Amino acid sequence: MKNILLPTDFSKNSLNAIDYAMQFFENWECDFYILNVHKDSDYVSADLVAGSKTDTIYNSIATDNKKSVNQLVKKLSKDYKSQSYTFHGLFEYDDFVSAVNQAVKHNSIDLIIMGSNGANGAEKVIFGSNTIHVIRKIECPTLIVPANYKFTSINKALFSTQRCEDFSFRGIAVFKEILNIHQCELVVLELDSDAIVMSKKEDNDCLRALFPEHTYTYFCLNKLTDVNAVNAITQVLKIDIHAAFVEKETFLERILFGSETTQLAYGTLIPLLCITY
Repeated sequence: MKNILLPTDFSKNSLNAIDYAMQFFENWECDFYILNVHKDSDYVSADLVAGSKTDTIYNSIATDNKKSVNQLVKKLSKDYKSQSYTFHGLFEYDDFVSAVNQAVKHNSIDLIIMGSNGANGAEKVIFGSNTIHVIRKIECPTLIVPANYKFTSINKALFSTQRCEDFSFRGIAVFKEILNIHQCELVVLELDSDAIVMSKKEDNDCLRALFPEHTYTYFCLNKLTDVNAVNAITQVLKIDIHAAFVEKETFLERILFGSETTQLAYGTLIPLLCITY
């Protein structure tokens, strides 16, 4: 894992995710791609309403945003000059998901790291819409950093799954590399429709095949109705990072993200690595 994409809108939340990434990969050689995306609907001006949208307006916005990206790249290069980090600035005038998808393909991105929007006023959602769309539409592991979450040593990692038999060995490669980087303890949680409470029991051949080189503790759980239960598990087990294979329309996908019409009340309390392919 070498190429990391860091989308940013220069907000406190997105900059916090970048700071987390810098500490997460400390002492490892990485190429970081700092991406800012702007689209037409991001602004409304009197000139645009009057129908006088010109290239000058686009050029002005692009110039300002490119300047901000370059300034951030220079700052990070200076702050982390002792690390084997290389920084690249990217700017796109596009739909956010399309821009991220192009950046992933053109730069051979191994991992996306983003901040979550968190709860905001009366409308409380797990993640912002951009984050949800990236997870659901882009085939690249995405690590979501909760708002205001500060990096701590990765001592214990949780991997949760439903149908292990359908899991992509390619998709889990990034998570296994994270385990190797941080040399952390692994906990595996299987969501079993027959179980009632969390219990430790013998795992299956599929899980052993996924983690042949890692010793892990295995638990089985059901009656998981919302993300509060996930948070309770991570707190009880003192988990520092949670990885989940999120297949569309599965029980786990609905727990983490809800549906088109239902939004969960609270977000994950710890960084969540979403593997969607």
